[in-house]
Amino acid sequence: MNNLLISGGWFIWPLLVCSILLISIILERLWFLQRRLVAPKGLLRQIQNLIKKDSFHSQNQQDISITSYLGDLLQHCYQYKSYPREFVEVKAEEKASEIKILLERNLSMLSTIASISPLLGLLGTVVGMIKVFSNIDINGSANTDLLAVGISEALITTAFGLIIAVPAIIFYKYFDQKTLILMSLLQSNTSIFLDFLYKK
Repeated sequence: MNNLLISGGWFIWPLLVCSILLISIILERLWFLQRRLVAPKGLLRQIQNLIKKDSFHSQNQQDISITSYLGDLLQHCYQYKSYPREFVEVKAEEKASEIKILLERNLSMLSTIASISPLLGLLGTVVGMIKVFSNIDINGSANTDLLAVGISEALITTAFGLIIAVPAIIFYKYFDQKTLILMSLLQSNTSIFLDFLYKK
């Protein structure tokens, strides 16, 4: 493995940085995009029951708001309950926009890694090939074994770049879709909550 890294030249080092960033972002997003941290099941019903019992006081609101994004959003809506529904809907949209930014955090970085990794790998290969062919003398004679080794070494960066890019693209699409689903859950729960709140 060490020989492969050394053979890849200095272009392998930015690719290694990309691979470390990729793993870090994937693990971070897998944790923070869990449904229980965004829109846990049963939370809406729990809040509705507390309101019905007139027990949704400030301490409960604070406890619920820090448990999940949905709790924070519904608590944010509840504090404006004395205002017209249209006003509360605007406030809910503003809060949902803030949450969406948090849910999409690091996705642009993931997309960038997916884009630049194969390009870095290709650039490393091109530079490696230039070095290989520069070893051919002016008469066109060269040791074919050395050329074969040199070409295989030059292709290492392209392979490494693609190995990084493929999972980066897959996880970017996965997290992007999961964000859309979670945002849809937040919006539907908020709509149900507002219907409940303004029927009282």
